[in-house]
Amino acid sequence: MKRLFLLAFSLLMFGVLSAQKTADIGIWGGVGTYTGDMTSVNYKSSLGPAAGAFVRYNFNPRYSLRGTVMVSDLDVIGSYESHPWEFGKMVTDVSAMFEFNFFRYIMGSKRHPITPYLLVGLGVSLYPYDYDPEMLAGVVPYLNTNSAPNLPSGYDKAYRENVVAANIPLGFGFKFNVGERLSVGMEGQIRKYLDDRLDNLDDPLKYYTATGENAGYWTTYNDALHNNDWTFHFGVHLSYLIYRGGKKCPAYDNIN
Repeated sequence: MKRLFLLAFSLLMFGVLSAQKTADIGIWGGVGTYTGDMTSVNYKSSLGPAAGAFVRYNFNPRYSLRGTVMVSDLDVIGSYESHPWEFGKMVTDVSAMFEFNFFRYIMGSKRHPITPYLLVGLGVSLYPYDYDPEMLAGVVPYLNTNSAPNLPSGYDKAYRENVVAANIPLGFGFKFNVGERLSVGMEGQIRKYLDDRLDNLDDPLKYYTATGENAGYWTTYNDALHNNDWTFHFGVHLSYLIYRGGKKCPAYDNIN
């Protein structure tokens, strides 16, 4: 009898846990900006639109995994040291983020309709990098009048390349149900970029040694982990429940 009870209890709990697995899709819209090597940014004039979409798999009322694609239009105005500097580019971020709900949260539930949450994950960013020695000449030391003639060949030519860089997204948000299948949320995200070319200032303090013991070597200060490029986004999102994890049980809200 005890074994039969344990088997029945296990099957019941399996059914409950299975019912907790859901999935939803959503859209995201807001604004974004940047901080990095630029020593001064006019943030009032440097907010650009951002939009995205995501799909989220909810393992249970606390934990979810979200795949997100976000596109940002960054037009940043400011200065580096005492020199005016600005850049504009489209940035596409593709991220996989783990989502932790502070409260038990179930889309469509009347007992658990609201929660703040945290995000952390890994992502990849795609954006152009513009190297323009004419613009950089008055900004970075390695292109000043004395140093530029001693640089290796190629540093006097402008070019553009497409960058694929890793990033680490972090976020905080607040979401709540507005119907049986719909929820709305407000969210802030920051991204640490593992590349220093977002602002077209690639390690601006580096310098090249043309003579002496270290001739032919660059002295650098930034690398993938140690650089200043971050983006900040704030927006709202709307999500729609597409998978309930099985047939909805009448006692679902009471159990959870």
